[in-house]
Amino acid sequence: MRGNKQPRVRSGNEPHPTPAMEPAGRDAWAHSRAALYRLEKLLRCSRCTNILRDPVCLGGCEHIFCSNCVSDCIGTACPVCYTPAWIQDVKINRQLDSMIQLCSKLRNLLHDTDFSGRHTFC
Repeated sequence: MRGNKQPRVRSGNEPHPTPAMEPAGRDAWAHSRAALYRLEKLLRCSRCTNILRDPVCLGGCEHIFCSNCVSDCIGTACPVCYTPAWIQDVKINRQLDSMIQLCSKLRNLLHDTDFSGRHTFC
């Protein structure tokens, strides 16, 4: 009966096994750095292309900008698609700002010096 051992089923109260802090292999964090780089490409201002700083969204077109980059466009048009941009349509995006701060912490955690020149802020 030793060969027919049933697999152990984990109950809902047992914690998941803790993963190793560092994956094995040469340049162990390469995939994490690449994923972070792809995420940060999505967190760039539509105007200055730097990582967003104090991100705001234009309600009419939903393009996202640094608050400084879009301040001169309020009352005229979106600098990307030229949809009218009124002050009442500008929304501060605090949740996105929190994600940007988390990415910054992750970059520091990964000690990411390879991409350091690409992460400029407005």
